[in-house]
Amino acid sequence: MADKPPEEGYISVVDDEPEIFELLKWDSSQTHKQHETNTLEKAKTPEKKLSKAKEDVDPFDLSDPAFIETYRLSKDLARGLCEELKPVMPDSTKSIEFSVECKVMAALTFFASGKYQKSLAGKTDPSITQYFVSTAVMQVTEAMNHPSIVKKYIHFPHLRNERDIIKTSFYMKYGMPNVVGCIDCTHVPISRPEEDHKRHFNKSFHSKKVQIICDSDLNIISVEGKLGGSYSHDAILNQHAVRIDLESLNNSGEQCWLVGSAHYSQKPYLMTPIPKITKKSPVSPEKYYTNMHSQTQQVVTDTIKHLKSRWKCLQATCNKQFDPQTVTKLIVACCVLHNIANRRGLPVVPMTPAEERLEAMKQKVANTPISRKRVEDPIGVQARTMLLDRLWNERRIAPESCNNGPKKRQKKDKVVVETMPPVMPHPQMMQPQMQHDDPSKRPRIVMNNPTYSFGMAPGWGHYPQH
Repeated sequence: MADKPPEEGYISVVDDEPEIFELLKWDSSQTHKQHETNTLEKAKTPEKKLSKAKEDVDPFDLSDPAFIETYRLSKDLARGLCEELKPVMPDSTKSIEFSVECKVMAALTFFASGKYQKSLAGKTDPSITQYFVSTAVMQVTEAMNHPSIVKKYIHFPHLRNERDIIKTSFYMKYGMPNVVGCIDCTHVPISRPEEDHKRHFNKSFHSKKVQIICDSDLNIISVEGKLGGSYSHDAILNQHAVRIDLESLNNSGEQCWLVGSAHYSQKPYLMTPIPKITKKSPVSPEKYYTNMHSQTQQVVTDTIKHLKSRWKCLQATCNKQFDPQTVTKLIVACCVLHNIANRRGLPVVPMTPAEERLEAMKQKVANTPISRKRVEDPIGVQARTMLLDRLWNERRIAPESCNNGPKKRQKKDKVVVETMPPVMPHPQMMQPQMQHDDPSKRPRIVMNNPTYSFGMAPGWGHYPQH
């Protein structure tokens, strides 16, 4: 019987391996080798590009104005910040470690813009990813909240000589005695928290209500950003240690007070505006005090504005992706950076008109209206009345220099106000005079010799306490 012819394409498993198997083996081996070569080449390529990019992208190659506009700090301040943060930076969990300098610059870019920028010095870097920027922001923020860093740059005056310097500065600039700081609150948005969301909701959006106290030079001397947006101004201050310090100082005989907005209740340690006094009110001791208070209170308003202009991550349109604890740390970090830049006198990058309008609108709807039925502290009202009478009584009208006899004083006639006790002038410092053109406005301070030093005027004390 004849064997059945094999089917087409049939290969016997008994016979030796056919030639096609040899060709397949050769092709497979060559393809595998080529694949390994391509894989190695592809693996090496990013490293070369990465190292090249790191060499080409250096933020410090920018011009000084461009560097400040991008990072809000000067080059020497940025380098100094990197050195300060190195000992307190948390350990990285990434396999590829980046330098502290790279992390700090990436974090500064986020703080200044409020956005995750995937570039340094305006150049795209393949090593900069959103994951890296977010990690860098968290690590740098954590480092800047280290107690050693916070205490160095944000410090409330606990020593008598520190308070005297701040008091004297406020008195020289605004004519208000015994002021150790201006206080106000601002809202910084957060994501909806899983717990206590009612305490963080301010009837408009979820936020942290940040209490800021500043000196006359717009430096932040105290910041509290742990409480939610539903708390009132008074509630935040009542829970803060500054209240205890000020109460103790006033009870011991040293007059110290803060200057606060109408959202606060009048206290012995907190001076607030007198209700129902407007620009159209007639000239009176109450009107005079209110004008002086308003111009002094403007200091903290400018401080908050500069803070949010420099570090846009605190504006009302940002931070909605961060949890409350992270936002609290971001607030402290930005306040530290604000003081670093402000003490050096670096320029403030202003908000755009749209940003400024949006920020003002958000803050207005977030704050609860001022209660008309608020009960004032009688002791606080008495302290404000004593200050009001003192400021009014220390004013005097300068005599006319002409020989035509007395005449009715016109608006253009100058009024000289002396609120400081007569002291012997120091050789390097002349006694200041305080002038104004309108008795309802705050007096201007005219220095005959602007060169002075706090340490070279021991006869001042810091001004009369009573």
